Amino acid sequence: MAKLFVFAIGGTGSRVLKALTFLLASGVKLNNTDEVIPIVLDPHATNDDLLRTKDLLREYGNIRAGMQTKPTSGFFSTEIKTLNRSIGGNATIADTYVFELQGVQQEKFRDYINYEGLDGPSKAFASLLFSEENLETKMDIGFVGNPNIGSTVLNQFRYSDVFQAFAENFGANDRIFIVSSIFGGTGAAGFPILLKNIRGAQAIGQIPNPAFLTNAKIGAVSVMPYFSLTTNDNKLIDPASFIAKTKAALNYYQKGVNPSVNALYYIGDDQTKAYTYDPGAGGQKNEAHFVEMASALAIVDFMNMDDSSLAVTNGRPANPVYKEFGIEQDGISIQLGNLAAATKQLISLPLSKMALFSTYLSQRLRQAAGTVQWSKANPTISTSFLNSGFFNSVKNFDTAFRQWLSEMRENKRSFEPFLLDAGNLGHTVRGFEPKKKGIFGGESDVKLDIVDDFDQTLNKTAEGKAYGSEADKFIQLFSEGTDQFVRERLPKVMDY
Repeated sequence: MAKLFVFAIGGTGSRVLKALTFLLASGVKLNNTDEVIPIVLDPHATNDDLLRTKDLLREYGNIRAGMQTKPTSGFFSTEIKTLNRSIGGNATIADTYVFELQGVQQEKFRDYINYEGLDGPSKAFASLLFSEENLETKMDIGFVGNPNIGSTVLNQFRYSDVFQAFAENFGANDRIFIVSSIFGGTGAAGFPILLKNIRGAQAIGQIPNPAFLTNAKIGAVSVMPYFSLTTNDNKLIDPASFIAKTKAALNYYQKGVNPSVNALYYIGDDQTKAYTYDPGAGGQKNEAHFVEMASALAIVDFMNMDDSSLAVTNGRPANPVYKEFGIEQDGISIQLGNLAAATKQLISLPLSKMALFSTYLSQRLRQAAGTVQWSKANPTISTSFLNSGFFNSVKNFDTAFRQWLSEMRENKRSFEPFLLDAGNLGHTVRGFEPKKKGIFGGESDVKLDIVDDFDQTLNKTAEGKAYGSEADKFIQLFSEGTDQFVRERLPKVMDY
């Protein structure tokens, strides 16, 4: 069983992981793997970006766990596990997606390095490396644009029980993907440190099968500036420095990082929106952005690469590749038609299916449950099912999906391929509304609410089938039904 370990570093890492979770839920396929194991590295443990991603992963897991027969295609078909669950439970590590950094909660960096306890020469050397502002930084809000702090603290990961469990669970056919930003502190520091520790596993000592890590197939996405921050008199992060920091990091990556990665993806955007800077507990709730979804697609692209093109010898990839993301038609508002053909082929059908599913959940499901033929087939989708814990997880996941799309629609640049609140199921996929058939077989210009047609598709899909449980039926039927509906009634979505 081949595994994919996704290391999500900092706030950008969590947001890209969230986008990946929605893509996988919609049925976007990851090749060359049987399960995904996310490991989040972020000292700012209470930030909303991280908490929302944790909640989303929990609901995804609840939905998978609630089905007797796990789907192998379509909705929720990819297994996502914590490291703990992947190895069958381990008392030495917590059952969580987040690695908890030691010594950062409510602690200043000067205390973390025991600055006051250093001898004279060591203290003088530390003062050369770290400014007084660096030393006074409270690390429970992250490394606030200071990779020199982050590289010191994040290096502890290689000595942790989590790194040991990761190494023990890593096989010769497994892969690693690292997600980070390049213009902040946590991601810019964490990526090179993590990569160095993985490639240098043989030098760490007491690591099982270190050669597997040294010669691992590794992909990474380095996210360049795609948003800005509002300025204030007490800011710890200066958005004016984003570009300068990016250039400095790229120069370092060219020599110290690029040759060690099989596939390195670069992405950014010059159309930026200024977010409110809020480093405190419960802060950092950035709006979802198209760049984060495109970054998640880098993971899909990496997993589509053949093993033969990812050969590594003595920690050096034989044929490293470097890629950027582009769209077919530029604009401040992106719809499906703006995307390049390869991107449309990956996401148009799955996301359209999930959008239709979401619209049906909000506009039709409770009326249809137990009354329409598809809901009466074996087993019955009853009102009691709609009050179950399983369906509550589905609702929570759908709420997050709708919020994700809404935030991308309102962001800059915006991504708005769907109209989930149009009040008409037929208008869900923007630009691809089905039309009513004319009396001579052609299409008239009358657009209509096609909920009855959708019910008929579900009826045909469910006909003659028996499912293992209500949960199995619910997910499988809507995955198959939306697929059939798009192909029959929205065929232009498939013209890519």
